[in-house]
Amino acid sequence: MANRSEPGGPRYVEPENRRANGVGAYAPGSEPSLPAALEKLASATQGVITKRIDLVMLEINALVGTLVVRTALVIFGVIVGLAAWFGAISALVLWLTPNMGTVGHLAIFALVNAAIGAVVVFFAVREQLPKLAAEAEEEHERDDSRATAQHTHH
Repeated sequence: MANRSEPGGPRYVEPENRRANGVGAYAPGSEPSLPAALEKLASATQGVITKRIDLVMLEINALVGTLVVRTALVIFGVIVGLAAWFGAISALVLWLTPNMGTVGHLAIFALVNAAIGAVVVFFAVREQLPKLAAEAEEEHERDDSRATAQHTHH
């Protein structure tokens, strides 16, 4: 900033049109206006947001790809495990009852699998599932309204 003073006159400061020793200086009268600066800021912000969205989409695609591969491997493992299970139970039935016919072997095989399945389902149903946050909140509100109703009746 250049200070100028006239003898006997007021002292005033004249702004210089430069930044950091003249680097990036604007020509006189060509400083950017506030709307132009805001437009440039909005454009830059939009560019940053677009790049962030692109990055998130790439991460989601990578995650989905990994999830699909892992799911396929788990399904394959379950199928192979079931085949091994049926083979093992069949061998056990044939070993324990060598003199039975095919129908008897299949009946025992079915009964063993049905019994094991029933036990698994029994224990799975016996466990109470955790409540969702909304369900717990509704139950809490019902309990509060019941308590309020009981207080007003007594």
